[in-house]
Amino acid sequence: MKHFFFTLHRLPKRDTVSDEFAQSVLQKHTAYFKELGKQGKCLMAGPFADQKGPLGAGCYVFCAESEEEAKKMASEDPLVVEGLYEFRVYEWIKVVPE
Repeated sequence: MKHFFFTLHRLPKRDTVSDEFAQSVLQKHTAYFKELGKQGKCLMAGPFADQKGPLGAGCYVFCAESEEEAKKMASEDPLVVEGLYEFRVYEWIKVVPE
């Protein structure tokens, strides 16, 4: 298995939707990542304290056979599906824990 580090970045569309809509999508996003965690596909995920910093809004690490598989999971994130955020992916070499 390979590991992939993702950063999540706010898109301009996020500023055009209501906070209620964004909150409902965020709830789906959280549930989606919790399910991936239960399946052992998401090793960790969470927001940055500074949501508007250079690294984006948050990050996560997926465990997958290929970058394509990892990107497919990221593409199914409700925040991405709704066009509110985009992701950037980097292959990551996990050293600790072994």
